[in-house]
Amino acid sequence: MKYFSSILLSLVLVSGCVSNKAIQTVQAGDQEMSCVALKNELASLGAVFEEVKDDSGVTGKNVGLALVFWPGIIVNEVRSNKNQDSIDARIVHLSSIYNGKCLNESSDAQNTTDQLRELKKLHEEGLINDEEHESARKSVLDKL
Repeated sequence: MKYFSSILLSLVLVSGCVSNKAIQTVQAGDQEMSCVALKNELASLGAVFEEVKDDSGVTGKNVGLALVFWPGIIVNEVRSNKNQDSIDARIVHLSSIYNGKCLNESSDAQNTTDQLRELKKLHEEGLINDEEHESARKSVLDKL
């Protein structure tokens, strides 16, 4: 009976611990991800971060541990913070890639559109002829 209570207490303590959801910040293939894939991964990480954040503070697990084995609360909080930090670092890493890759693309596209509009305006005002307009237009489009 004594062993049974020890085993039962151990099971309660283990089941009350926060699971390890820490993830690697940099993963293979991050740089090759498309803008859509990066956006989806960031959204997914946001949901996981909220889930992990719910493991911290006054939770059923921590209250149970307080009643049975109070030092377990410290272990739970440390693990929960480690999980949050790892997910946050991955979000920062992927956001950096997204900003460099995807925001520059839209900025380049906007820049190209602005240049083409300016060329059209110059052509309509007669400041450049048809040949100059077409040559400049091709030059702008060739940069894409």
